[in-house]
Amino acid sequence: MAASRGTPNGAYVRLVDVLSTTKLNGAPLAKADRAILNAPTNAKHDDFIETSHAQRVDQQLLDRFTQLTGRKPHRYLRRGIVFAHRDLHLILDRYESGLPIYLFTGRGPSSDSLHLGHSIPFEFTQWLQETLGAKLILMLTDDMKILHDKDLPIQEVRKYDIANATDILAFGFDLSKTFMFSNMDYIGGAFYQNIISIARHITVSSIKEALGFTDDHNVGMFYCCSTQSAGCFASSFPGILVADKASLRSIPCLIPCSYDIDGYFAEVRKHAGKIGELAPSFLYSSLLPSLQGADQKMSASVKTSAIYLTDEDDVVREKIIAAFPIGQKSMDVALEWLRFFLEDDEELATIQTKHRAHQLLSIELREILTDVIIKTVRKFKTNRQGISNDVLRAFMTPRLLE
Repeated sequence: MAASRGTPNGAYVRLVDVLSTTKLNGAPLAKADRAILNAPTNAKHDDFIETSHAQRVDQQLLDRFTQLTGRKPHRYLRRGIVFAHRDLHLILDRYESGLPIYLFTGRGPSSDSLHLGHSIPFEFTQWLQETLGAKLILMLTDDMKILHDKDLPIQEVRKYDIANATDILAFGFDLSKTFMFSNMDYIGGAFYQNIISIARHITVSSIKEALGFTDDHNVGMFYCCSTQSAGCFASSFPGILVADKASLRSIPCLIPCSYDIDGYFAEVRKHAGKIGELAPSFLYSSLLPSLQGADQKMSASVKTSAIYLTDEDDVVREKIIAAFPIGQKSMDVALEWLRFFLEDDEELATIQTKHRAHQLLSIELREILTDVIIKTVRKFKTNRQGISNDVLRAFMTPRLLE
């Protein structure tokens, strides 16, 4: 008989129970600054492509994307921010033939708010869903966060689940085409069958190599790779992606993600075929540099490193002023942030040209960046106000997507 689920601090906690008593826009929660994968933030794109055997996103691919969808590529694609892919041509072949695909992405809940760097894959995923008309599976890897820290209370992670789910849904996903779930609530049945099916092909030594784990890591962390891998298989979601279970194994998955988490999917690519599943396709995005510099990691404990999506206007302004004081020689990070967040290509090109020609003062560039980021955060916060407990429940209710 399986052991009952519980917490060190009380009885098993379901997310739906927490939703019934939690105010979404109340006092902020404390930050749990715990990263599962300490990948370097300054890894070169060329090195990633060479070592992982991904393919570069080139103009030919963008032209085909535009031709098939009739839409201008997202600025992340246009500017090389989404810089690499794996088998995207297979997804486009399916789209051209009118055959279904699905999108899969997620988040390990660990704080009361996402920062701007976290927004990159979710904004891009929302655009892909809208452009391709694709169904989307959103995974909250709350189990991974608990396994990473033996002292982290499960109740605290449940609060992060709600806060981060609210943030994610504020990017505008289509309810009729989106299912979001918490690993601690959803895993079982067909999903668990796929977890154990892929797990028996993944060796401990392979996980150590892919993720840098050692003998000091707990056994649960080694298992997380197979849990995340199961989300790549449409057969994990019977009655959600399609009504006909027999057709699930023919539906491929596209994963938009930052390139630093690719290690979690290295093993599923190797072994998917062995269990009769399709290997997932990927679109890889860059990492937004810290305000302190491209080689620095964003951290809530460093005031000027990150801007959070719930920051007030004056906080945003204060952080940018602190990051780019008058007299600072290099404004490269400011220009890079504009490349990520300024929508207008012509305006961006003008700013870049003037900066190179020394026709734009650093303080002027700083004001431009401040205005762009304040508008970005304001828009997000307005959208977030519309995500109620009822909206969360609707997205997290298993049902057949349209």
